Amino acid sequence: MPPTTSAEERSSMFNLRLTAYESCVKSIKTEMAAHTKAHTQSATRNKEFGGKLGTIGRKEHVDSLKGAFDKVSKAIEGVAEARLEYLGAGDGGGASLLSRLDGTKAGVIDPTRSLLNDRSAKVKNVDKEVKNYESKRTKAGKAAAAAITKQVKAAAKQGIDGPEETAEHASEGAIAGIDMPESLLDARETLKNTDTIVDESLGKYEEMRIVDMQLFLEDFMRREIMWHAKAIELLSPMISAVREVDAKDAVAQFYKRVEEVEPTEKDKELDEADKKKRASMGGEGGGGGEEKVTEENLKEKTKEEEEEEEDGL
Repeated sequence: MPPTTSAEERSSMFNLRLTAYESCVKSIKTEMAAHTKAHTQSATRNKEFGGKLGTIGRKEHVDSLKGAFDKVSKAIEGVAEARLEYLGAGDGGGASLLSRLDGTKAGVIDPTRSLLNDRSAKVKNVDKEVKNYESKRTKAGKAAAAAITKQVKAAAKQGIDGPEETAEHASEGAIAGIDMPESLLDARETLKNTDTIVDESLGKYEEMRIVDMQLFLEDFMRREIMWHAKAIELLSPMISAVREVDAKDAVAQFYKRVEEVEPTEKDKELDEADKKKRASMGGEGGGGGEEKVTEENLKEKTKEEEEEEEDGL
């Protein structure tokens, strides 16, 4: 056994570390599962949104804007698919991250617990042997002390000198005479050998634990980066695609389309009726003609009056 710590202290230290790591892995699994679920739900909604943008865009009349909608729609769907691939609930996404945590449980936590359980059994066996040994020593000491006390009382009744040895000395001598049993020696030796194995194994498991966490965090960060990188790759060109939409060209297309609208048969019928009506009104010498003549006469009359006024002056 190590000279600096007791078996109980070592057990406490080992178990606390194992419990802390197990709790850490359990918490990460819970949060990772929730994170994966959130990514899956968001990606699904984003993909649906991209599809709806495409549907909306197909109703657009301007070709360039319709094309921009189509490109943006497909880009958003692509980003959503990448999100599902890298961080969704599929085998290649969050499931693989969770499997890493399952791996550290099987490769570190479970064997460590098995090792500590075995050591705990060895510690309990030593404790049992120590208690048995101490019990024998205590009983031997009490018996020796009782014997001396009895002799002293007997001598006092007879009026003679009693034994020189005191009860305390007799007890100590009896206790010292009880040798450590082979069973205790064997139990201590077994625990010592087990501790050697435990120390070596726990060192190995500690290294594995750290490496497992490193790989998990690295893989998680890499997947987040890959998803965002894919988003940048797909969405960045969309800025140019949207900027290529020419509003003036759209206006020109609008007017061209308006000009291309042919009169309907109804329009032609109304136009013909309009012409006939106007012609009819002009042929009858209606109010329009009279009004025109009257205006000319008024202008001539006004001019004559002005000339007369000038002559009078």
